Amino acid sequence: MLGATMSYAVDMGKRLTEEERGWRQLSEKQFQDQVLALARIQGWRCFHANDSRKMVRRGNSYIPVGDNDAKGFPDCCMVHPLRGIVFLELKKELGKTTPEQDEWLAALQQAGVEARVVRPSDWDWIVTLLAGR
Repeated sequence: MLGATMSYAVDMGKRLTEEERGWRQLSEKQFQDQVLALARIQGWRCFHANDSRKMVRRGNSYIPVGDNDAKGFPDCCMVHPLRGIVFLELKKELGKTTPEQDEWLAALQQAGVEARVVRPSDWDWIVTLLAGR
């Protein structure tokens, strides 16, 4: 399905700019580190769970650390005393969300909370959100 993979690509005949190329080279982890660093500098309290469904080995058995209902929960929950709460699902530039991630984001939005997918190309919006501009 070429159309889906090209959803973030520019017109077929146009070359990517250096900025667009940079967005695509940024890993999700690198992007996450940048977002969390900016948020903390701006006074946000941040929570990030690597995988809320993980199991921890204790002896010969595994103990659930998270909740299977948490599958798809957004990557970051950030709270600011003056700016409120925001949930962000961080993706690489061409990364796709899972159905569970889409369901969580929709439920949070319906509850009146800021919740969305962000990518490196959304950096200006992220700065505006976190800096309160």
